[in-house]
Amino acid sequence: MKQRGSRKLEYELDKAISELKESGLNLDNYDQQEHEGLGDLVESVLSKFGITEERIKLLTGLQGCGCEKRKQWLNKVFSFNKKKKP
Repeated sequence: MKQRGSRKLEYELDKAISELKESGLNLDNYDQQEHEGLGDLVESVLSKFGITEERIKLLTGLQGCGCEKRKQWLNKVFSFNKKKKP
């Protein structure tokens, strides 16, 4: 049973990667500037694999998962637009 789940996950990941490639996304043209920081990047990657705050709420039945709060924290701590100290 566990192996069947692994195959399904592998299939879903391969499908997501193929869709990303078909949309023109690759490592050569990926631009970090569309993300404020690590939180935005993590959210973007997870959503490409179908992992969204809405889906987590639906699957777990929770009111919220704290995704937005974690995203903001990661963006502040690991900002891609940090100003260099003089």
